[in-house]
Amino acid sequence: ATTRLSVDLANYLSRDFNVKVEFAVNKRISNDVKDLPFKLHVLNKKGELGKAVALKNLIDNNEYDIILSYMLTQNIILSLAKTFSKKKSKTVFIGSVHNSDNYMGNKELYKIPYRVLMKKIYENLDGIIAVSNIVKRDINKAFFVNKEKIEVIYNYIDVEKIRSLAKEEIPSGEEEIFKNPVVINVGRVEIQKGQIYLIEAFKHIKDIFPESKLVIIGDGSQRTILENKIKDLKLEKNVFLLGYKENPFKYIAKAKVFAFPSLWEGVGNVILEAQALGIPVVAFDSPGGHVDVLKNSGIIVPFKDTGALSKSILSLLTDQDLWKRYSLLSFENIKSYTVEKKAQEYYRYFLKKLEEKNV
Repeated sequence: ATTRLSVDLANYLSRDFNVKVEFAVNKRISNDVKDLPFKLHVLNKKGELGKAVALKNLIDNNEYDIILSYMLTQNIILSLAKTFSKKKSKTVFIGSVHNSDNYMGNKELYKIPYRVLMKKIYENLDGIIAVSNIVKRDINKAFFVNKEKIEVIYNYIDVEKIRSLAKEEIPSGEEEIFKNPVVINVGRVEIQKGQIYLIEAFKHIKDIFPESKLVIIGDGSQRTILENKIKDLKLEKNVFLLGYKENPFKYIAKAKVFAFPSLWEGVGNVILEAQALGIPVVAFDSPGGHVDVLKNSGIIVPFKDTGALSKSILSLLTDQDLWKRYSLLSFENIKSYTVEKKAQEYYRYFLKKLEEKNV
């Protein structure tokens, strides 16, 4: 997801603001960077220190105004590279944080030294972008990072690209499922994503609305657990785990409701992607930027309340007027989260940091 974010942002910065963009990656693995229209550097060194030295050499041998990193490991590498670089006084070094579970994973007392070290690493950067207010609060709480150092810029999606991909046909075997009203979830099959609660909620939905189906797209460590839950609840004919799909949008577009039972999130770009296709969203009121993003354009239900989750999904499946209302609200809400709009925010932030550096 972050690879796609970086590529989409680069495309629009290059197109709309005439920014020259290059990519540096730890290793060449992602399909998203395979055919980039940008120069690609691979940091072929072992460990974070080795990659930091490789990045430092790249910086010292080129003229970069801004360097933006994504996620924790890359932020550490960037901070170390700044420390080593001869051009630290000219180049702006910006990290970005996309997860809201930093405090959750580091709250034990014995981790205080690590948290203090991370404060130094983050505050060594010239700026930090958090993808939601809750992420900003989380890194402040987890690593004691000065809030003045953190800028909030919410995530974005390429609406045109998503709507184009959504027009593709799905395989005939899977198409049969979508001849019925479908509730869909897309995400890694991990504890964080809360699909176990969605399956429990769907048992009640199926009892009232027998022809409805639940489709979960994604793979992960919890798949066997979900399969056992489906068998226990006798939902084998109504719940389908379709695994990872390179293009999930063609499935989302054919669904009736998008369910988002995540237990915590940075933002959850997939809800924006569903809204871009006019699919109403029902989500848990869990710690995450998705609550801010949805506002009144989706239905938020109490945390881990499977009864409320099933009731809200059922209301959208059975009340066409309600469905149309939330579909229209989705289309309206997504206008604030287009890549075009957010590229402007990034560009303004980059100019601001450059001015601060060159005062």
